[in-house]
Amino acid sequence: MQIISVLSISFFIFFLGIGLNRINWSKIYYFSPTYFAIILKELSQFWQIPFTISLFILIQFFKLHIDSQERERKLNSLNKIVLLHVPNTFNYGSSMMGINFIYYFSSTVNKNIVYVVDLFTGEDLNRLNYETLNKSIIKKFNIPTDIIGLKKLEKVLRIIKLIIYSSKDILSFNPIGIVILGGDDVSEYGSIRGLIYNLYQLYRISKKSNVFLLGQTIGPFHSWRKQLARFCLRNCQIFTRDPLSANYLKDSLKLKNVLVSSDLAFLDLPRQKDLDNAKKLLKKYEITSNDYITLIPSGLIKKYTNSYTDYLKTWIKIVNSIVELPALKSKKIVLLAHVLRPEDADDRKIINEIKNELPNEVSNRMVYITDVLLPSEARIILGNGIFTITGRMHGAISTFQMLKPAISLSYSVKYKGVISESLGMNDLIIEARSGILWSSGKIVELVMEKVEYVLRNYDEIIKRIEPAVDKNKKMAMAQIECVAKNLEGLMK
Repeated sequence: MQIISVLSISFFIFFLGIGLNRINWSKIYYFSPTYFAIILKELSQFWQIPFTISLFILIQFFKLHIDSQERERKLNSLNKIVLLHVPNTFNYGSSMMGINFIYYFSSTVNKNIVYVVDLFTGEDLNRLNYETLNKSIIKKFNIPTDIIGLKKLEKVLRIIKLIIYSSKDILSFNPIGIVILGGDDVSEYGSIRGLIYNLYQLYRISKKSNVFLLGQTIGPFHSWRKQLARFCLRNCQIFTRDPLSANYLKDSLKLKNVLVSSDLAFLDLPRQKDLDNAKKLLKKYEITSNDYITLIPSGLIKKYTNSYTDYLKTWIKIVNSIVELPALKSKKIVLLAHVLRPEDADDRKIINEIKNELPNEVSNRMVYITDVLLPSEARIILGNGIFTITGRMHGAISTFQMLKPAISLSYSVKYKGVISESLGMNDLIIEARSGILWSSGKIVELVMEKVEYVLRNYDEIIKRIEPAVDKNKKMAMAQIECVAKNLEGLMK
């Protein structure tokens, strides 16, 4: 009985400690010895716990509370960087940029940095920590942006509120710098509403803090948005990921705070050279290095055509055409999902549709990778193939980064800037944003022409890739070093 009593008390102490430690005691301004005595009395009488054990429980709790406050104080004394536009680690491309910034910036400054990141979920936080080798302190914060189901006036009011309060939330961390990672969020390829939100937020935070836009494709802007962009971006330090964007910002928007750089995903991911993991991955999916090609059908269907049926039929024809190509008759075909969230951009939907529509006789050649992967694992799959055909630009970047060719189905200027201008691989781009191309089947001809071109000139293309990637790695790293130099004087 005594053993049971001791165990019961031990469990009680453990759970009480957890529960009480979750209380935000910093908001309780009056905690006198009287309160101490009341809690002690409650523990002794209501819970019928001996006085000495009750006293021990309270002492342990206060120790936990003091330790927690000390940890928070140390955290607040560290250098903080707010990192934005990395909310979703299930978009492998944008996640790669966040992983590389954290890993290489920490290595460059060699100081304790707290990265406050706009992650969607705790799962995203865990994945980001793992991919950065758990060597950095990363904190998650949310900027709620849900306006679905609201009426037009309510949407406008919600957006205004979001702009004001999200800016305050960002600045409340008192960061030494705010880093916004690239992509094409500051452009008109998304919604105009989203563009206005992004621009005005940049204007507000750049008035109060050091703001760096890294690896960006910005613009082009039209009509009154051009003047708005010039006004809102004037206090930000901008690093573009291609010369086209840099020239546009300098010549058309007359901005002076612009430097040409590259996409951060060109840098090695910390875990991409894990050979044991690579062997396990290839074994799991029953594929052999250099014995398969990879296809990434994008879930962003409307970037190419308004017809879902045309899009699906065309991808099926592409797969069948590759299956029938004599030069690839012994090779497997991997369909890889590169973006899994949000739902409306999920590559798995179109991959599953293709799978359901393909004839049984080709099934032994097909491999469908729709499982949740880490970004480094997606890169390993891409890098071990012969070449890639992709509707996701970062799928192309990862393939090139692993020194293999990628054929890109382009829907925006970012492909021309990054793949053509920065990498010098214009011969591997297909301009695919046209409903007519997809409805007529012309896109199948264009893809197969590129496939035959790659196979015919494979060794020559491989020779071109390595120096081009090395150049982009250096440029990507240079922007991180530049940010570090700018913030050097502010670090503790």
